[in-house]
Amino acid sequence: MAILDGELVGRAQELSELDALLGLAASGSPQCVIIEGPEGIGKSALVAAFAARHPGVAALRATGSEWERALQGGMLGQLGIVPARGPADTDEPAGTHPGGEEGTHDAGWSPPAEQPAWLPAGMAALDRLTALAEGGPDTSTPAEGRTPAPDGAPAPDRSPAGAHSAALVVLDALEHADALSLEALAYAFRRLAVPLLMLGTMGPAGAHPGSPAAVFAAAVGARRLRLAPLGPAALRGLASARAGLELSAEALEALMGASRGYPGLALEALAEGEELLGASAMASEGPRSVPASVASRTARALEGLSRSARALVEAVGILGGTPAAADAAALAGLDCTPEAVLAAADEAWSAGLLDCWNVAGTLRVAVREELVRRAVVDGLGPGARAALHSRAAAQAPSTRERVHHLVAAATSPDAAIAGEADALAAAESTAGNWSAAADALLAASRLHTEPRLREERLLEAAEAMIGAGDLPRAAPLIRQIESLPQSALRDAALAYYAIHRGHARRAGALLERAWASRPADTSREVSSRIAQYRVLHSFASWDSPSLLAWTETAVRLSGPDSTAGLEARAMLGLGLGSAGRHREAHAAYRELATSPHLGARSQRLQLGRGWLALALDDLDEARLELRAAIQPARRPGSLRITLWAHAMLARAEFLGGRWDDALATARAGLALNTPVGMELVDPLLHWTAAQVLALRADADAAEQHAAAAASAAEAYPVMHLGAAMAAAAVAEARGDHPAVLRACEPVVRLDRTRGIDEPGFWPWQDVYAKALVRTGDLDAADAFLRPLEARARELSHRSTTARLASVRGRILAARGETDHAMASFEGALGAIAGLALPYDSARIRFAYGQTLRRAGRRRDAAAVLSTARDGFAALGAVVDAARCERELQAAGTGTGAVASMGAAAGGQAAGPVPGVPAGAAFTAQEEAVIRLVASGMSNRDAARELFVSVKTVQYHLTRIYAKLGISSRSELAAGFAAGRPASAARPAAGPD
Repeated sequence: MAILDGELVGRAQELSELDALLGLAASGSPQCVIIEGPEGIGKSALVAAFAARHPGVAALRATGSEWERALQGGMLGQLGIVPARGPADTDEPAGTHPGGEEGTHDAGWSPPAEQPAWLPAGMAALDRLTALAEGGPDTSTPAEGRTPAPDGAPAPDRSPAGAHSAALVVLDALEHADALSLEALAYAFRRLAVPLLMLGTMGPAGAHPGSPAAVFAAAVGARRLRLAPLGPAALRGLASARAGLELSAEALEALMGASRGYPGLALEALAEGEELLGASAMASEGPRSVPASVASRTARALEGLSRSARALVEAVGILGGTPAAADAAALAGLDCTPEAVLAAADEAWSAGLLDCWNVAGTLRVAVREELVRRAVVDGLGPGARAALHSRAAAQAPSTRERVHHLVAAATSPDAAIAGEADALAAAESTAGNWSAAADALLAASRLHTEPRLREERLLEAAEAMIGAGDLPRAAPLIRQIESLPQSALRDAALAYYAIHRGHARRAGALLERAWASRPADTSREVSSRIAQYRVLHSFASWDSPSLLAWTETAVRLSGPDSTAGLEARAMLGLGLGSAGRHREAHAAYRELATSPHLGARSQRLQLGRGWLALALDDLDEARLELRAAIQPARRPGSLRITLWAHAMLARAEFLGGRWDDALATARAGLALNTPVGMELVDPLLHWTAAQVLALRADADAAEQHAAAAASAAEAYPVMHLGAAMAAAAVAEARGDHPAVLRACEPVVRLDRTRGIDEPGFWPWQDVYAKALVRTGDLDAADAFLRPLEARARELSHRSTTARLASVRGRILAARGETDHAMASFEGALGAIAGLALPYDSARIRFAYGQTLRRAGRRRDAAAVLSTARDGFAALGAVVDAARCERELQAAGTGTGAVASMGAAAGGQAAGPVPGVPAGAAFTAQEEAVIRLVASGMSNRDAARELFVSVKTVQYHLTRIYAKLGISSRSELAAGFAAGRPASAARPAAGPD
């Protein structure tokens, strides 16, 4: 496994856990942890990386070996623990012992008859480990004439563990350790009273109940750290770090299939693939076969089986899944009596190749590992493989399985089999199983004898994969399609792919050409397919008039209950909603819900209804529908719809104040999308993650999400919207209002008359308008707000009315129209009353409280600001809570209730001012000035933040300098910096 900058790729959490256990051990509480996982998962690499992080720790290491398992005391010998000769020893020749054979390693450990066999070894181990941890001399010496372990007994690092560290004992491959060593080490560990961490690794064989390793783990109360396979992002990082390969999404999927996320196998597959294919092909396509070690291990296991057991394993490999053992035996041509089947299954199970279990009176079998199953099938000759698939097709219980085996058995184009694949694809499409339909279409594209049909099925297979959200599988087909002659269907398929990759200009140009180049005698199916893709293109462009027009066209051409018609109708409600036609949108979805042909396409309906409910402030309904649209992997559905549902559910959770759920949902969506690469939806997922993290003062992580959300100039408007709102949220959290304006500029330049500014769907307008106010451009803010306010009033959209009224209040206050400003804020609170929008409510109250304080109504301001602060604090919005506390200080009523939150947000909260003498007496406003000026603000910025004049700030500074005995702001800043914690050196809560 690769190590980057001293860290193991994808194992930061595990290393952190081990560090914590080492710390516990150092406190005088010995710890034992066992890292578990299959071969190739990276157990030894994790141990090596952990040891490298602690080079000064006294350490010993021993490794179990399958060949030395019967060598009693073998692992002890590697640790330098050997039997001591005492007064009772005889003068027998070295290497012999009564009752033992010459050269046996266990002779020296024989205790008196009344004692356990492991007791002397355990006592020696206790002495050895105690001496290691205490840094003293080695108390265990080799017996005279002892044959050393093959690797010798290396001397440990003799640097003392020290008062604040613990010694480390590594026991690798516990499943192969001898029983005596494990018993002795268990005895010793249970009696240790020194700082020591015992770190073991164990494969699946050691986890079996009753095995020596499992008994050892239970005896010492070991913590079990089970390593999971690497995810796609970590696997991509591994390929980049170790092999220097930047994998495409297709190659990443292939590597995941060849390694199952096991880093050791991934590195092996990368090396073999690069040697066989070359670096370029490997980076674009990925490995084509299982790693050689898996193939070799599987071949050895098969060679050790009887003919019948091997035939059973091969049949199970061909069938895949969990077939009945009797069905597999019949396919293998074996004696199908229960006794014969059980005997063959038992032999394969003992060899570690098959898992067997009884389900409702039927013995079910499966190859234990998917990579081994692939190796079993790959190891069959082409003739034997085809023959088995042909027989499997004959006994297949379903059409899907029959066609699968027929396709696998085919060695050349076959029109009859292609026809069966076509029929299966049609059935799967009707049921909404787009991935299964894609498999059948791809098979048909290779089996049809007519070139025209092969091309058509290739196009349809790519489109089905895209529809299922499987862009990596579609990528190689797209490359083939690009080489085909230009046609309407070719351009439509390429456009469909470009849409999901977020390439708006390319998709638009291809769709225009596809529509224009339709032959005069083209079927309605071709036209409806192009119209359906234009619906999606209009949706990604957030162009309501175009979306409604193309939806009508698609439904008219294909019929309301066709595949294209149903998918277009699922978009219709959003198109109507984004045009302000809310009642019609609800009616359209109610009508669609009654269609008997909906099937798995109900996922699209759920997404549409949930998104519409979110836009119309019905968060409960939105969460219900959007959760339903997130399909479990075992159910038919589309991953691309699932990703959109994650993005919108994250927004619903954020607006409803469930920020932990919002962040978890966004992260889950991003994890799903990492191997898929559906760039169209990525910025929307990053938006919520960036906003939550920014408001919780995790500025670095928030900025990473905002950077990842950034979209290219040719991206779709929905991508620009997500990217802009992510960047604006981060900039607003740090109080950088010019940066908010820059972040929103790509959206400002869009044609917003076609739905983007429709109330409820994209709430960016109040953030932008507030930034205009805070940068002093009141006229621009006023002009920007007026049409938006009118539209919100026209539609009676409450949350939009409230957000815009809050900004209007800021404008009026800045112009000195205090009474009108107060009325605007009261109107905002009235509009949002009763809506479960806690963050928006707190934002409005914060702006209202600022205005009240500026107007001199400090008591009223304190009440409003306290409510806002409590609302922010409940959400964990430490940045805004700290700002509220600053305002309360300026009003002379700060309580320090969120002091700890303010520290997390850059030290901006109430409490003792860093670097200021405790006895110095300052007013609340003077303390506020100290914090703002010392953090780097100019007098003008501080005045704007506190709603006072520049002269007032200068007056406060004069008094502050006199009280502190200083004469400049640089001295003030130096004293402030010297007194604040290092973690607060970077303010996260800037001016607001």
